[in-house]
Amino acid sequence: MLRMRVSILAVLCALGLAIVPADGDAQVRRGRGGDPLPTWAPIAVGLRAGWDQRANAEVLGAHIRIPVVRSGILEFVPNAEIAFLSGAKDYQYTLETAWVPGGPRGGVFVSAGIGWRDTVVASATSGRPRDTFFGYVLGAGGKTRVGRVEVEVALRWVFLNDTTYRPNAATFGINYPLWQIGPGAGE
Repeated sequence: MLRMRVSILAVLCALGLAIVPADGDAQVRRGRGGDPLPTWAPIAVGLRAGWDQRANAEVLGAHIRIPVVRSGILEFVPNAEIAFLSGAKDYQYTLETAWVPGGPRGGVFVSAGIGWRDTVVASATSGRPRDTFFGYVLGAGGKTRVGRVEVEVALRWVFLNDTTYRPNAATFGINYPLWQIGPGAGE
């Protein structure tokens, strides 16, 4: 009977030790703060250039990458682009959310959002000089740090409502983070 109680007590102690944190930093002496929270992933502003295959035109754009969570794996990316058609220009404005599993270290990303495209291409059927269409945006790409800046390559597809016009662009961009984070941040 005594052996059974000792065995049960030993098992309960072993289970208790398994769930208790390994380090004892939970107790902080008075006058000393705990570890500071990691800094937010930086906001980055960027420019990009590329080719819109459907519009058969060069593309020039600007965007800002705003982290939604501290680690930077989720970003809000408002952006604007101009497609330089022969004799005209298309203007596109999108609001996207990007998932970047690598956070501030970069890596692959996927994005989705909504957008508006002011175009002359699809307006031939309406008789107006320009039309603005609402649509949905899907994107994928990769980004990496090169010194102080980030280099980004992306593909973006725009699915416009009320038209068969479906612009898609391949772009190369440079992002400039507004502040630096320490080594190992975002891990």
